[in-house]
Amino acid sequence: MSLKDILVCLDASDAGTERLRVAIQLAREHQAHLAAVYVLPQETDSGTLYPPTVAGLGIAAPAGATDLAPGALVAGVPEPGVAPALPRGVALAEIIEQRFREGLHPHGLHGDWHPLAESDGAELLMMARTADLVVIGQVAPELRVPSGFRPEDIVELCGRPLLVVPYAGSFPSLGRRVLVAWDGTREASRALHDALPLMAGAEAVTVLTVRTQQGDLDRGDPSLDRAVRHLERHGLAARAEETVRGDIAISDVLLSRAADLGADLIVAGAYHHSRLREALFGGVSRELLQHMTLPLLTSH
Repeated sequence: MSLKDILVCLDASDAGTERLRVAIQLAREHQAHLAAVYVLPQETDSGTLYPPTVAGLGIAAPAGATDLAPGALVAGVPEPGVAPALPRGVALAEIIEQRFREGLHPHGLHGDWHPLAESDGAELLMMARTADLVVIGQVAPELRVPSGFRPEDIVELCGRPLLVVPYAGSFPSLGRRVLVAWDGTREASRALHDALPLMAGAEAVTVLTVRTQQGDLDRGDPSLDRAVRHLERHGLAARAEETVRGDIAISDVLLSRAADLGADLIVAGAYHHSRLREALFGGVSRELLQHMTLPLLTSH
């Protein structure tokens, strides 16, 4: 099982650069077509661009870039001694597109570039629905992301799996040591099967069920054993694990266990309850998207 059509959502930040690297790595491993979506920054009356730039995040402008001071950062603060230069939205898009195409060329990969306006969320959904995988970024607290372009906006409506990459850190490996969150629901089943192409070369897969009370462990869960056997039939070294959450949020249990296992990917179904309920009362999907520290494969 392999991926043949990948869609990546890019922006002008260090996180966007890492996201592109992850997407190109996947496209190379699967010899897949890679399409990129970039939301064109919007100018206000004051001349600033949105989404806003963030200090410390940025991509060095290539030499000779249009409308940019040499060595300046596309996003974030300028390098010492370099006068700030505010690129126009088109110039900024050209730089990110150049980076995208330069990343594809050495590997003989093919790709498409799709600049979108903030009002084009519906078009993004249509593209996502015909992709094998959508690679998107966790939303950094400092960034404003247009409605329709956030992971939670897309995962519920596109019907395709999302690989959400954290806004901080680098992720040189993906799918070698995997933690699967399992509760027997249709969302967990969907995510498990959507993740199979990413787990094909896994050294170890842990299928973890988090119980509310100690007594729940004694009753056992046949679906957990079945999930492990299913993965074993796919040639994966999978094992079952159960734990009790106690007073800890399930998302924190998953992230803590992932760290203990040295996992490079978490697999979890998205939004077992409605997003409104999760917003009001909390929920695993919402909390994982907020606090994730390693890539998350999720689907609904």
